[in-house]
Amino acid sequence: MIELKNFVISGAGDFHLKADELQIKSGLFIQISGNNNSGKSLVLKCLAGFYHNFKGELLYNGVLEKPGNYSVILINDFAALMPEKSMKYNLYLPFNKTTKRKKIILDEMLTNTGLKKYQHQKVKTLSRSEIKTLELIRAVIQQPHFIFIDDFDTYFDNSSLENLTKVFDYAAKAGTAIMITTRTKFEGITSSYAINSGEIHKL
Repeated sequence: MIELKNFVISGAGDFHLKADELQIKSGLFIQISGNNNSGKSLVLKCLAGFYHNFKGELLYNGVLEKPGNYSVILINDFAALMPEKSMKYNLYLPFNKTTKRKKIILDEMLTNTGLKKYQHQKVKTLSRSEIKTLELIRAVIQQPHFIFIDDFDTYFDNSSLENLTKVFDYAAKAGTAIMITTRTKFEGITSSYAINSGEIHKL
């Protein structure tokens, strides 16, 4: 579990974003909603260890920690894929070896998300939503402590969220917490926060 206490993020100019208390517990599906330029992306970058201009306490399992001491996969607008290679090639890229069980699970997730029919196509032929679904499946199967997805509603809606149910279920069972940032509130989220007037509040 990650906890933020008396947390303040500083950005360009007079930008400040405050979080008195925020918790990201293992296996949960959490969202932070807010308008554009409200600081949602900076929160994820702080948690993932890519942005360090903050004050306050960041605790991992109750111990004061720095990002990097827990495993994180950040999914954002940059596609961390090889566009000229097939979807299947990209899916298996992080693994030296893939067990039979993992192959079965990956096959199930591809089928449930409707991607299986595209597995031999080049990534560059896929839609934006399909690319992000592929990145999400590849992240989940690696079983990190946390997966952060920035601007989730840029790629998905409530309808496509239903197709991702099995993927999120697998993450929850593995103890992976998923946090997304959105402009609007999604259904079926375990815990929700919103950014208003420079502060993060639990809903």
